[in-house]
Amino acid sequence: RVGSSPCCHCFLVFSFVMRCSAAFAVAVGASGNPFAGQSFYRNPANAKEFDGSIATASGVTKENLQKMKNVASAYWIDVKEKITSTNTSSVEGILTDAASKSPPELVVLIWYDLPNRDCDAKASNGQICCTKKADGTCDYDTQGDCADGIAEYKKD
Repeated sequence: RVGSSPCCHCFLVFSFVMRCSAAFAVAVGASGNPFAGQSFYRNPANAKEFDGSIATASGVTKENLQKMKNVASAYWIDVKEKITSTNTSSVEGILTDAASKSPPELVVLIWYDLPNRDCDAKASNGQICCTKKADGTCDYDTQGDCADGIAEYKKD
């Protein structure tokens, strides 16, 4: 529940934003646009997913799919398994591939698998809990710093 344990979510986002902000301020200047002139990363794994649809499409639909195949998109991290690997179906692989470009391309990530994330949906909760109940399920109502949940990311 976003409202019940905002500390966890805010800390992770704040920590990431502060690190990025410092890097952008140095590179661009305090009032510049860090995205101006930046090339965004186009994931070859994502582009390949379009091939099957393009092969069976025709007309305007096919033309649009061909254009979409070459558009940058954000990478959705909804499970821990998408973090570490050397291929472009993981954060590490994507960052390595993007850094190999000249100039390096900007990667956009959507971090969906946050500790204790649920938003009352009971279906969209992350794999990692800040605090677990005796039965092993997430205790979304316990307040705290989420050190156990963050440590689980580092461990895995």
